[in-house]
Amino acid sequence: MADGLSRRVKQMTGQQGLSQAAATAPSATIDLSRIDPAVWRVLAGGEAHGPYTLGQLQQFVIEGRLHAASRISGGEDQPFLPIRDMPRLAEALTHAFAERARRRAEASNYLITARAPAPAEAALWRDLPGCLDALGKHMQPIPGTFLLRSGKSLSEVRAALAEALPKTAQVFVLQTREARLGWVGFEENMEDAVRPVWNAPLS
Repeated sequence: MADGLSRRVKQMTGQQGLSQAAATAPSATIDLSRIDPAVWRVLAGGEAHGPYTLGQLQQFVIEGRLHAASRISGGEDQPFLPIRDMPRLAEALTHAFAERARRRAEASNYLITARAPAPAEAALWRDLPGCLDALGKHMQPIPGTFLLRSGKSLSEVRAALAEALPKTAQVFVLQTREARLGWVGFEENMEDAVRPVWNAPLS
């Protein structure tokens, strides 16, 4: 089983697949299904998903959808094992894990919603874009909701919003990496209201 897995990983990382393709291809066209075949399956939520190529697994790691404990199978007849217990696969994903770590250290993603009563609404929409410009990259997918990519911490983002926006504005901030919440302009007991719901057990 280990030898079979090793051959799959070597083929999909180009250590033997590229040379085989170059030797047998009748033209300049490369059959990617032979170099990186879709054989990998992922166990998530009790269900098997896939098959995927090694390239897709690498992208899943970079996006944070796979981690060292994620269970992977190298074929229909192979068991699902954590990536960390599959040395050849773990080695093939080393650069993807490193890229994921680099991106996590570089910045965080935030989801921000904002509103203000009528007297301050114009000031909110005037000042909020400039504040987000100073914090990082951002876009507004729907009115009143913003996506922000920033190197600032949650507390720094919250403080910047509190300083820049009208005092009557209400802003809710979700830092997606650790699923942390912050807010501006709500009553002091907001934390007590949120705690029974956010990250709370369902039963």
